[in-house]
Amino acid sequence: MSKFIHHDYDKNSKTCRLCGREFKAKPRVDNCPGVPIRNSQQTKEATHIELGNLNRKLKNGAMPVAYDDWKDYSRSKKRDESLYVYNLSETEIIDPTLPPAYYQLSNIPKEQKPISENTMRAKGLEPKENAKPIAVTREWGKDHKSGEFYQYWEYYYNKDDTQPGDSLNYITKGRLKSEYHLSDGWLKRLGKPDVYMENPHFSRSASMKLYKISRVRGFLKTNAEDYAQWLVRREKFVIHSKRFAEKHKIARERRSHQNELCLKCRSSTFLENGIFCAVHPIGLPEGVPEDNYCPDYSAFEDSEAQ
Repeated sequence: MSKFIHHDYDKNSKTCRLCGREFKAKPRVDNCPGVPIRNSQQTKEATHIELGNLNRKLKNGAMPVAYDDWKDYSRSKKRDESLYVYNLSETEIIDPTLPPAYYQLSNIPKEQKPISENTMRAKGLEPKENAKPIAVTREWGKDHKSGEFYQYWEYYYNKDDTQPGDSLNYITKGRLKSEYHLSDGWLKRLGKPDVYMENPHFSRSASMKLYKISRVRGFLKTNAEDYAQWLVRREKFVIHSKRFAEKHKIARERRSHQNELCLKCRSSTFLENGIFCAVHPIGLPEGVPEDNYCPDYSAFEDSEAQ
């Protein structure tokens, strides 16, 4: 990247021979970018700071062809080196897995019928099977968990390659557990959420963790065998848990009923430490009340009748 130098002042034109700035007298400052000052041609050129948005980086030895400045030359006065303009032929792709990157939607050729994922999501559309994105643009988003802004790639598809569907929508962590039966271990394998969104019901609550449905389905498809085995194990665990809970409930009800019988039994009385049974002073017989109730129960009413 070039560095700022002193202006090459031309007395006749009262301009700098390098950057083209006009001066009333010979300048003494060293804020000349060394190349013509003009706006970049977006189809062929880009400033150094814009290259990342186009998924590009400079080649070794690349030289700027211009400097993008305002009419008041405030950028060059601050010696901002990120605004040097480079020919795109002097750059190379950073991530070859991405489709072509553009400044914005209007720069994508109209004949490609571009439609963004956000628009598709709003219209209830999804890409057809095996459809590939045709372009990306760099957009800004806000992380509601940290409150910080971040950049992300917005993908575009050809409208003809879309169909009704929800794969571009997001699903909460809670629904992943309830609908897909994913445990914390499986969520860890799935990875971090795609989006953190402010809780619409409780603003002071923790941010909602959202996962893109297409990503979840792709993950489960890749791990289909493990996922199927997990569902079988989980179902067995659920059945066992329900049986245990039911058995525990029955045992609790039997203990409660046995306590009622002890309270009504003529062999029991109240002491400081609780109920004392004259027949079973050290505790109820084995199997009571799990298998049957106390065989020595005798209610006050029965004794009075005798």
